[in-house]
Amino acid sequence: MKNLQHKYYESYNDNSHLLPGLDISWLKKIREEGIDHFKKYGFPDKSVEEWNNHSYKNLTDNYFKPHSDSKFEINSNLIEKRDSKCSIRVIFFNGKIINIESDSLPEGVEVNSLTYFLKNNSDFLKDKISSPKEYSEERLSNIIDSRPQSIVAVNAAFHQEGAVIHIKKNVKMPGYIELLHIGKYNKNTMQHMRSVVFLEEGSECEVLENIVNDTENDLAFTSNVTDINVSKGASLSFHCFIKGSSNNIHINNIHGEIHKDSQFNSTTIVKALGQVRAENRINLLAENSSTKIDMLLLGSKDALLEGLTKVKHAKNNSTSNQNTRVILNENSKASFQGKIRVNKEADGTLANMSCKSLLLSNKARVNSKPELEILADDVKCSHGVTVGNLSIEQLFYLRSRGIPEKEARKLLVNSFGNIILDDLNTNFIGRAKNIMLEYFND
Repeated sequence: MKNLQHKYYESYNDNSHLLPGLDISWLKKIREEGIDHFKKYGFPDKSVEEWNNHSYKNLTDNYFKPHSDSKFEINSNLIEKRDSKCSIRVIFFNGKIINIESDSLPEGVEVNSLTYFLKNNSDFLKDKISSPKEYSEERLSNIIDSRPQSIVAVNAAFHQEGAVIHIKKNVKMPGYIELLHIGKYNKNTMQHMRSVVFLEEGSECEVLENIVNDTENDLAFTSNVTDINVSKGASLSFHCFIKGSSNNIHINNIHGEIHKDSQFNSTTIVKALGQVRAENRINLLAENSSTKIDMLLLGSKDALLEGLTKVKHAKNNSTSNQNTRVILNENSKASFQGKIRVNKEADGTLANMSCKSLLLSNKARVNSKPELEILADDVKCSHGVTVGNLSIEQLFYLRSRGIPEKEARKLLVNSFGNIILDDLNTNFIGRAKNIMLEYFND
């Protein structure tokens, strides 16, 4: 591992002159902190608690060089026609921005690439892109463990592009914004994206991050890190749909800072044949802030999926609801880690966490680990985990009504997953249900 860490360190030193923003002192500092962190800790392995459910041997046993421009052509089938309710769509291919499609937008809405903002308004991004240490959490032992953040550190060091969304004070964004990431990578390459979403006071916005990797990919390592800040009285819905190929290792990180009287809702749907890890770390920083985090993991063949949600209640009267559903078939494996932390100053907290898993084969495996850390007295917190198979009684009932077994199984699986999908805004529910349909056809 040490030799591998040194290779990445050398790669950073050899290629840093190609990275955007190195003439910006605060960003250069973040990049250097990132590569120093990785040089010290390397990729997280099973000795790190948050990463001890599954092996990432493809990640830890291979060296991935930064992806360079290739001769790959974009698969036009992966770019659907822009939805009429999508006011603006930013399209990336292999980490490069290729198009921005937009309607006429109200004043106070800024959407563009990270490199555009670094060239034209870098001061706006200062303090909005976090260093890896900002992602580290304090344990009950008062020890801060930074090892789980090595992926964020690699992203901080090597990111080249991303999206920036800025909604100004009291602006209500019409429709929604889509960030479409399409990837087809050379063998043993890596690509890292860094995005920022900032809502000023009283503003509202909906965002869909749509990550699609070409099914013909060779082994590649990708990561997306999104720093989110929702100011006082603002409301953000940020949804992430991830479709990964069998050779893709993708790690997705969302880090949210939610302020007084503000709301953050997120739905993550993962349908992958390779390895995907989706993390949501949300800090409710002030009174009457709230978050709702839903996740649906769909695994088949040899997929390895992980979902992690962590919510910290820092002040009085904040609310959180975490709801995860896992559906696994064939040899797929998944894990879920959920955590609610209630600080001593957070009386009046209402927090709920639920994870239910459905195993469709005898070889599928799931591991669920809910956690509560409650340091305040006047709180209402709950968590629950279940794992099961399709109900024989329900299946028999449907078949006795003349429904073929395959269709009966599909109805029951759909019903299980629709708990997540039915809470989506109508802008996204059709696309989400198409992902479920693709899952049945894999």
